[in-house]
Amino acid sequence: MKVFGGKMKAVLILVLGVLLVLGGCSSNGSSSASDGKSKQLTIGFVTINQEAYFFTESIRGAEEQAKKMGVKLVVQNPNNDPVKQNNQIENLVNQKVDAIIVDSIDTKGVIPAMKEAANAHIPVISIDAIVKSDAVSTQIGVDNAESSKELGQYVNKYIKDNMKEPAKLGVVGALNSFIQVMRQNAFLNTVKQTPSLKVVNIVDGKNVQQTAMTSAENLMTGHPEMNVAFASGEPALIGLASAVKSQHEEKKLSVFGWDLSKQAIQGIEEGWVKAVIQQHPEKFGSEGVKAAVKLAKKQKVAKTINAPVTIVTKDNVDQFKHLFK
Repeated sequence: MKVFGGKMKAVLILVLGVLLVLGGCSSNGSSSASDGKSKQLTIGFVTINQEAYFFTESIRGAEEQAKKMGVKLVVQNPNNDPVKQNNQIENLVNQKVDAIIVDSIDTKGVIPAMKEAANAHIPVISIDAIVKSDAVSTQIGVDNAESSKELGQYVNKYIKDNMKEPAKLGVVGALNSFIQVMRQNAFLNTVKQTPSLKVVNIVDGKNVQQTAMTSAENLMTGHPEMNVAFASGEPALIGLASAVKSQHEEKKLSVFGWDLSKQAIQGIEEGWVKAVIQQHPEKFGSEGVKAAVKLAKKQKVAKTINAPVTIVTKDNVDQFKHLFK
């Protein structure tokens, strides 16, 4: 019995040893797999609207970059409503996303919502519109004032070289857009260096194509002497271009502005749109996601990331046609 008992004891010890080894291997393997699989990051992106080409392209760039980097992108569309935009930022904070990209409608009014994100240790990436707040981890965008100044200098030279009569300038702006007001002011401050130029009126397109078209038509009707026009952004320029066509003013007006579209390219080809500042909006989105991922991982990112622009004229418009087919 003792011998049998000894054998049984030895067998039990051996079996227990094997089970412990197997259990340890299973546990270690499971733990390793769990450790190796990191949590998927979620990035919020609060845009301005999903109508204008600039915003749809910035979203496309962000979506493509998010897919490449294996992160989840949550896009919010406030449709030009600053209050709704703030609420969407707050909702993303409550959802505990890992970072938030914002293209601000109201650069001052958006700051409290951004501060909520920063207080929750969620990095905020501001694209396009410049937001002056410590809550912003990094700013991605063009120098809107400097770019409008360059366009203004182009207009000054154009007037000097091509116009025999004094320039009578009308503006189609978006007074609800901080960034477009900045462009408008920088442009006007520059073109006013041409002594013969007179600003006949500034109308508000409210960053909506149809509103901009109606405002532009009223501008033309009210100021038949107008022979030069400036539009501060894509909806304003599309609205202005549509008004020029509907009023048959192609031979009379020289048009300048921001952001290409099918209508703007057609105007360039026909000769009455003279120059348009073109941004590269997909870069805003892709660079925004790259910065968001780095910041979410506690990596360093430059405080300011500059995006390029191009002044498009009849000489280089062919390079951009494929974007608007």
